[in-house]
Amino acid sequence: MLPFPISLPFISQFPLRVVVNRNGAAESVHEIDIAVCNAAGDVICGFGEVESEIFPRSAMKPLQAIALLEQLSNSAAWPALSDAEIAILCASHNGEEIHSQAVAILLRKFDIAADELICGAHWSLDQESLIEQVRTLKVPDKTHNNCSGKHAGMLILSKLLTGDTAHYAEIDHIAQQHILHKLEQMTGAKLDQNIMAIDGCGAPVYRAPLHKWAKAFALFAGGGEVPTATQQACQTIRKSIATNPYMLAGRNRACSAINAAYAEAVTVKVGAEGVYSAAFHDLQLGLMLKTRDGSKRGAEVALGVVFQALGLQIDARVEPFFSPIICNWAGTAVGDITVEIATD
Repeated sequence: MLPFPISLPFISQFPLRVVVNRNGAAESVHEIDIAVCNAAGDVICGFGEVESEIFPRSAMKPLQAIALLEQLSNSAAWPALSDAEIAILCASHNGEEIHSQAVAILLRKFDIAADELICGAHWSLDQESLIEQVRTLKVPDKTHNNCSGKHAGMLILSKLLTGDTAHYAEIDHIAQQHILHKLEQMTGAKLDQNIMAIDGCGAPVYRAPLHKWAKAFALFAGGGEVPTATQQACQTIRKSIATNPYMLAGRNRACSAINAAYAEAVTVKVGAEGVYSAAFHDLQLGLMLKTRDGSKRGAEVALGVVFQALGLQIDARVEPFFSPIICNWAGTAVGDITVEIATD
Protein backbone atom coordinates (compact mmCIF):
# COMPACT_ATOMS: atom_id res chain seq x y z
CA MET A 1 0.00 0.00 0.00
CA LEU A 2 1.06 3.59 -0.53
CA PRO A 3 2.95 5.00 2.47
CA PHE A 4 1.30 8.37 1.83
CA PRO A 5 -1.11 9.88 -0.73
CA ILE A 6 0.36 10.86 -4.09
CA SER A 7 -0.86 13.93 -5.93
CA LEU A 8 -0.43 13.79 -9.70
CA PRO A 9 1.65 14.73 -11.52
CA PHE A 10 4.26 13.06 -9.31
CA ILE A 11 7.85 12.63 -10.42
CA SER A 12 10.65 11.31 -8.23
CA GLN A 13 14.25 10.90 -9.33
CA PHE A 14 14.42 7.87 -7.04
CA PRO A 15 13.09 4.43 -7.98
CA LEU A 16 10.16 2.98 -6.10
CA ARG A 17 11.50 0.64 -3.41
CA VAL A 18 9.62 -2.58 -2.65
CA VAL A 19 10.90 -3.98 0.63
CA VAL A 20 10.47 -7.61 1.67
CA ASN A 21 10.35 -7.89 5.47
CA ARG A 22 10.67 -10.87 7.78
CA ASN A 23 9.44 -10.21 11.33
CA GLY A 24 9.73 -6.50 10.69
CA ALA A 25 13.32 -6.62 9.43
CA ALA A 26 14.14 -5.82 5.81
CA GLU A 27 15.44 -8.87 3.97
CA SER A 28 15.34 -7.89 0.28
CA VAL A 29 14.79 -4.70 -1.67
CA HIS A 30 13.53 -4.38 -5.25
CA GLU A 31 14.02 -1.01 -6.99
CA ILE A 32 11.61 -0.20 -9.80
CA ASP A 33 11.72 2.47 -12.52
CA ILE A 34 8.22 3.55 -13.56
CA ALA A 35 6.82 5.80 -16.28
CA VAL A 36 3.14 6.65 -16.64
CA CYS A 37 2.58 8.90 -19.65
CA ASN A 38 -0.13 10.48 -21.73
CA ALA A 39 -0.23 10.12 -25.50
CA ALA A 40 1.94 13.21 -25.93
CA GLY A 41 4.68 11.49 -23.94
CA ASP A 42 4.34 13.69 -20.84
CA VAL A 43 5.25 11.85 -17.65
CA ILE A 44 2.29 11.96 -15.26
CA CYS A 45 3.77 9.63 -12.66
CA GLY A 46 7.43 8.75 -12.66
CA PHE A 47 9.89 6.95 -10.41
CA GLY A 48 13.60 6.64 -11.02
CA GLU A 49 15.07 6.69 -14.51
CA VAL A 50 12.08 7.20 -16.80
CA GLU A 51 14.50 7.59 -19.71
CA SER A 52 16.30 4.32 -19.01
CA GLU A 53 16.32 2.12 -22.09
CA ILE A 54 14.76 -1.30 -21.69
CA PHE A 55 13.76 -4.37 -23.63
CA PRO A 56 10.03 -4.66 -22.82
CA ARG A 57 10.12 -8.35 -23.67
CA SER A 58 6.61 -9.86 -23.74
CA ALA A 59 5.06 -6.68 -22.34
CA MET A 60 4.94 -5.34 -25.91
CA LYS A 61 2.86 -8.23 -27.30
CA PRO A 62 -0.43 -6.24 -27.53
CA LEU A 63 1.42 -3.69 -29.66
CA GLN A 64 2.93 -6.38 -31.89
CA ALA A 65 -0.51 -7.89 -32.55
CA ILE A 66 -1.72 -4.64 -34.13
CA ALA A 67 0.19 -5.35 -37.37
CA LEU A 68 -1.64 -8.65 -37.96
CA LEU A 69 -5.09 -7.25 -37.21
CA GLU A 70 -4.52 -4.37 -39.60
CA GLN A 71 -3.46 -6.77 -42.34
CA LEU A 72 -6.48 -9.03 -41.78
CA SER A 73 -8.80 -6.02 -41.98
CA ASN A 74 -7.57 -5.37 -45.51
CA SER A 75 -9.04 -8.57 -46.93
CA ALA A 76 -12.18 -10.62 -46.41
CA ALA A 77 -10.52 -13.62 -48.07
CA TRP A 78 -8.85 -14.77 -44.88
CA PRO A 79 -10.55 -16.36 -41.86
CA ALA A 80 -11.68 -14.04 -39.09
CA LEU A 81 -10.14 -14.35 -35.64
CA SER A 82 -12.25 -14.95 -32.54
CA ASP A 83 -11.74 -12.84 -29.41
CA ALA A 84 -10.05 -15.79 -27.71
CA GLU A 85 -7.64 -16.18 -30.64
CA ILE A 86 -6.76 -12.49 -30.54
CA ALA A 87 -6.08 -12.78 -26.81
CA ILE A 88 -3.76 -15.76 -27.37
CA LEU A 89 -1.75 -13.66 -29.86
CA CYS A 90 -0.85 -11.40 -26.92
CA ALA A 91 -0.31 -14.18 -24.39
CA SER A 92 2.56 -15.35 -22.22
CA HIS A 93 0.54 -18.36 -21.23
CA ASN A 94 1.07 -21.33 -18.91
CA GLY A 95 0.89 -23.88 -21.70
CA GLU A 96 -2.27 -25.35 -20.21
CA GLU A 97 -4.37 -27.44 -22.55
CA ILE A 98 -6.74 -24.54 -23.22
CA HIS A 99 -3.76 -22.47 -24.40
CA SER A 100 -1.94 -25.05 -26.50
CA GLN A 101 -5.19 -26.18 -28.13
CA ALA A 102 -6.10 -22.58 -28.97
CA VAL A 103 -2.75 -22.10 -30.72
CA ALA A 104 -3.04 -25.41 -32.60
CA ILE A 105 -6.56 -24.60 -33.81
CA LEU A 106 -5.52 -21.08 -34.84
CA LEU A 107 -2.64 -22.44 -36.93
CA ARG A 108 -4.86 -25.05 -38.61
CA LYS A 109 -7.32 -22.31 -39.52
CA PHE A 110 -4.60 -20.82 -41.75
CA ASP A 111 -3.24 -24.21 -42.89
CA ILE A 112 0.00 -23.79 -40.94
CA ALA A 113 1.69 -26.73 -39.20
CA ALA A 114 2.68 -26.40 -35.56
CA ASP A 115 6.19 -27.59 -36.51
CA GLU A 116 6.66 -24.29 -38.33
CA LEU A 117 6.84 -22.50 -34.96
CA ILE A 118 10.47 -21.66 -34.17
CA CYS A 119 9.85 -20.79 -30.51
CA GLY A 120 10.90 -24.20 -29.21
CA ALA A 121 9.11 -26.39 -26.68
CA HIS A 122 9.28 -26.14 -22.90
CA TRP A 123 7.43 -27.28 -19.82
CA SER A 124 5.13 -24.77 -18.16
CA LEU A 125 6.79 -22.10 -16.03
CA ASP A 126 3.84 -22.36 -13.61
CA GLN A 127 4.41 -25.10 -11.03
CA GLU A 128 0.84 -26.38 -10.91
CA SER A 129 0.61 -26.47 -14.71
CA LEU A 130 4.02 -28.15 -14.90
CA ILE A 131 2.94 -30.95 -12.58
CA GLU A 132 -0.19 -31.49 -14.67
CA GLN A 133 1.86 -31.62 -17.87
CA VAL A 134 4.35 -34.12 -16.46
CA ARG A 135 1.44 -36.38 -15.50
CA THR A 136 -0.24 -36.23 -18.91
CA LEU A 137 2.50 -35.60 -21.49
CA LYS A 138 5.65 -37.43 -22.49
CA VAL A 139 7.21 -34.21 -23.71
CA PRO A 140 5.81 -30.72 -24.37
CA ASP A 141 5.47 -29.51 -27.95
CA LYS A 142 5.95 -26.06 -29.43
CA THR A 143 2.35 -25.01 -28.78
CA HIS A 144 3.13 -25.27 -25.04
CA ASN A 145 5.75 -22.54 -25.33
CA ASN A 146 4.49 -19.48 -23.47
CA CYS A 147 5.06 -17.36 -26.60
CA SER A 148 3.44 -19.76 -29.07
CA GLY A 149 0.46 -17.46 -29.56
CA LYS A 150 2.67 -14.54 -30.58
CA HIS A 151 4.58 -16.80 -32.96
CA ALA A 152 1.33 -18.11 -34.43
CA GLY A 153 0.40 -14.50 -35.19
CA MET A 154 3.77 -13.89 -36.84
CA LEU A 155 3.40 -17.04 -38.95
CA ILE A 156 -0.04 -15.91 -40.09
CA LEU A 157 1.20 -12.40 -40.88
CA SER A 158 4.05 -13.89 -42.91
CA LYS A 159 1.63 -16.06 -44.88
CA LEU A 160 -0.68 -13.10 -45.55
CA LEU A 161 2.20 -10.98 -46.82
CA THR A 162 4.32 -13.51 -48.74
CA GLY A 163 2.27 -16.67 -49.21
CA ASP A 164 4.61 -18.75 -47.05
CA THR A 165 6.11 -18.80 -43.57
CA ALA A 166 9.82 -19.35 -44.16
CA HIS A 167 12.16 -17.28 -41.97
CA TYR A 168 9.18 -15.46 -40.45
CA ALA A 169 11.04 -14.53 -37.23
CA GLU A 170 14.13 -13.05 -38.87
CA ILE A 171 14.43 -9.36 -38.20
CA ASP A 172 14.63 -8.38 -41.87
CA HIS A 173 11.58 -10.46 -42.84
CA ILE A 174 8.69 -8.39 -44.18
CA ALA A 175 6.42 -9.59 -41.35
CA GLN A 176 8.90 -8.39 -38.73
CA GLN A 177 9.34 -5.13 -40.61
CA HIS A 178 5.59 -4.53 -40.47
CA ILE A 179 5.67 -5.14 -36.72
CA LEU A 180 8.73 -2.92 -36.30
CA HIS A 181 7.05 -0.09 -38.23
CA LYS A 182 4.00 -0.32 -35.98
CA LEU A 183 6.13 -0.29 -32.82
CA GLU A 184 8.03 2.75 -34.08
CA GLN A 185 4.76 4.49 -34.92
CA MET A 186 3.41 3.88 -31.42
CA THR A 187 6.58 4.69 -29.44
CA GLY A 188 7.85 7.53 -31.62
CA ALA A 189 11.31 5.96 -31.27
CA LYS A 190 13.76 4.90 -34.00
CA LEU A 191 13.95 1.31 -32.81
CA ASP A 192 15.98 0.14 -35.81
CA GLN A 193 18.72 2.59 -34.84
CA ASN A 194 18.98 1.21 -31.31
CA ILE A 195 20.19 -2.14 -30.02
CA MET A 196 18.04 -4.97 -31.34
CA ALA A 197 18.18 -8.41 -29.82
CA ILE A 198 16.51 -11.83 -29.78
CA ASP A 199 13.98 -12.76 -27.11
CA GLY A 200 13.92 -16.10 -25.31
CA CYS A 201 11.39 -17.38 -27.85
CA GLY A 202 13.57 -16.51 -30.85
CA ALA A 203 11.66 -13.42 -32.03
CA PRO A 204 13.15 -9.92 -32.30
CA VAL A 205 12.98 -7.65 -29.25
CA TYR A 206 13.60 -3.91 -29.34
CA ARG A 207 15.07 -1.37 -26.93
CA ALA A 208 13.75 2.12 -26.16
CA PRO A 209 13.35 4.51 -23.22
CA LEU A 210 10.82 3.53 -20.58
CA HIS A 211 8.67 6.62 -21.21
CA LYS A 212 8.49 5.88 -24.95
CA TRP A 213 6.93 2.49 -24.26
CA ALA A 214 4.54 4.16 -21.79
CA LYS A 215 3.54 6.64 -24.50
CA ALA A 216 2.83 3.75 -26.86
CA PHE A 217 0.39 2.26 -24.39
CA ALA A 218 -1.27 5.64 -23.89
CA LEU A 219 -1.93 5.64 -27.64
CA PHE A 220 -3.16 2.05 -27.32
CA ALA A 221 -5.53 3.35 -24.63
CA GLY A 222 -7.03 5.82 -27.10
CA GLY A 223 -5.28 8.90 -25.80
CA GLY A 224 -4.04 10.32 -29.11
CA GLU A 225 -4.25 10.32 -32.87
CA VAL A 226 -3.38 7.12 -34.73
CA PRO A 227 -4.54 5.79 -38.11
CA THR A 228 -8.11 4.51 -38.10
CA ALA A 229 -7.03 0.92 -38.74
CA THR A 230 -4.64 1.10 -35.78
CA GLN A 231 -7.31 2.55 -33.53
CA GLN A 232 -9.73 -0.22 -34.50
CA ALA A 233 -7.07 -2.88 -33.90
CA CYS A 234 -6.29 -1.48 -30.45
CA GLN A 235 -9.96 -1.48 -29.52
CA THR A 236 -10.35 -5.06 -30.74
CA ILE A 237 -7.32 -6.25 -28.75
CA ARG A 238 -8.59 -4.45 -25.66
CA LYS A 239 -12.00 -6.12 -25.91
CA SER A 240 -10.53 -9.55 -26.71
CA ILE A 241 -8.23 -9.54 -23.69
CA ALA A 242 -10.99 -8.22 -21.41
CA THR A 243 -13.37 -11.00 -22.46
CA ASN A 244 -10.71 -13.75 -22.45
CA PRO A 245 -8.27 -12.87 -19.67
CA TYR A 246 -7.46 -16.51 -18.92
CA MET A 247 -6.02 -16.92 -22.42
CA LEU A 248 -3.47 -14.20 -21.69
CA ALA A 249 -1.68 -16.14 -18.94
CA GLY A 250 -3.68 -18.73 -16.99
CA ARG A 251 -3.92 -20.26 -13.55
CA ASN A 252 -2.34 -18.39 -10.62
CA ARG A 253 -1.13 -15.58 -12.88
CA ALA A 254 -1.36 -11.85 -12.15
CA CYS A 255 -1.93 -10.97 -15.82
CA SER A 256 -5.13 -13.00 -16.00
CA ALA A 257 -6.36 -11.90 -12.57
CA ILE A 258 -5.83 -8.19 -13.24
CA ASN A 259 -7.38 -8.21 -16.70
CA ALA A 260 -10.34 -10.18 -15.36
CA ALA A 261 -10.84 -7.75 -12.49
CA TYR A 262 -10.66 -4.52 -14.53
CA ALA A 263 -12.06 -5.77 -17.85
CA GLU A 264 -12.02 -3.04 -20.52
CA ALA A 265 -10.92 -0.32 -18.11
CA VAL A 266 -7.30 -1.54 -18.01
CA THR A 267 -5.16 -3.77 -20.22
CA VAL A 268 -2.11 -5.22 -18.44
CA LYS A 269 0.71 -7.36 -19.82
CA VAL A 270 3.73 -8.88 -18.12
CA GLY A 271 7.21 -9.18 -19.61
CA ALA A 272 10.27 -11.13 -18.55
CA GLU A 273 12.89 -9.63 -16.25
CA GLY A 274 10.44 -7.69 -14.09
CA VAL A 275 8.56 -5.71 -16.75
CA TYR A 276 4.90 -4.70 -16.86
CA SER A 277 2.96 -2.61 -19.35
CA ALA A 278 -0.53 -1.22 -18.91
CA ALA A 279 -3.07 0.84 -20.81
CA PHE A 280 -5.51 2.77 -18.61
CA HIS A 281 -8.29 3.26 -21.12
CA ASP A 282 -10.61 5.48 -19.07
CA LEU A 283 -7.69 7.76 -18.18
CA GLN A 284 -6.03 7.47 -21.62
CA LEU A 285 -2.67 6.84 -19.95
CA GLY A 286 0.03 4.26 -20.55
CA LEU A 287 2.51 2.58 -18.23
CA MET A 288 5.79 0.78 -18.50
CA LEU A 289 7.76 -0.31 -15.44
CA LYS A 290 10.95 -2.32 -14.96
CA THR A 291 12.38 -3.88 -11.83
CA ARG A 292 16.10 -3.26 -11.80
CA ASP A 293 16.88 -6.74 -10.45
CA GLY A 294 14.40 -8.46 -12.79
CA SER A 295 12.03 -9.48 -9.99
CA LYS A 296 8.44 -10.25 -11.02
CA ARG A 297 7.31 -9.97 -7.39
CA GLY A 298 8.66 -6.43 -7.14
CA ALA A 299 7.06 -5.52 -10.46
CA GLU A 300 3.61 -6.73 -9.39
CA VAL A 301 3.70 -4.81 -6.12
CA ALA A 302 4.86 -1.71 -8.00
CA LEU A 303 1.99 -2.13 -10.43
CA GLY A 304 -0.41 -2.07 -7.49
CA VAL A 305 1.16 1.18 -6.30
CA VAL A 306 0.48 2.77 -9.68
CA PHE A 307 -3.13 1.59 -9.60
CA GLN A 308 -3.56 3.25 -6.20
CA ALA A 309 -1.79 6.44 -7.32
CA LEU A 310 -4.16 6.69 -10.29
CA GLY A 311 -7.17 6.31 -8.00
CA LEU A 312 -8.23 2.81 -9.04
CA GLN A 313 -9.94 0.69 -6.43
CA ILE A 314 -7.96 -2.46 -5.66
CA ASP A 315 -10.08 -5.49 -6.48
CA ALA A 316 -9.90 -8.41 -4.05
CA ARG A 317 -8.84 -10.72 -6.88
CA VAL A 318 -5.56 -8.87 -7.35
CA GLU A 319 -4.61 -8.25 -3.71
CA PRO A 320 -2.49 -11.44 -3.51
CA PHE A 321 -0.27 -10.00 -6.24
CA PHE A 322 -0.34 -6.32 -5.27
CA SER A 323 -0.01 -6.90 -1.50
CA PRO A 324 1.46 -10.38 -1.01
CA ILE A 325 2.00 -11.88 2.43
CA ILE A 326 5.23 -13.77 3.13
CA CYS A 327 4.30 -17.24 4.42
CA ASN A 328 6.29 -20.30 5.42
CA TRP A 329 5.63 -23.74 3.92
CA ALA A 330 3.00 -24.42 6.57
CA GLY A 331 1.05 -21.37 5.41
CA THR A 332 1.80 -19.21 8.46
CA ALA A 333 2.41 -15.51 7.81
CA VAL A 334 6.03 -14.68 8.68
CA GLY A 335 6.57 -11.40 6.87
CA ASP A 336 5.17 -8.75 4.59
CA ILE A 337 6.07 -6.45 1.74
CA THR A 338 6.10 -2.68 2.11
CA VAL A 339 6.71 0.22 -0.23
CA GLU A 340 9.10 3.13 0.21
CA ILE A 341 8.78 6.33 -1.80
CA ALA A 342 11.63 8.84 -1.63
CA THR A 343 10.86 12.46 -2.49
CA ASP A 344 14.28 14.02 -1.84
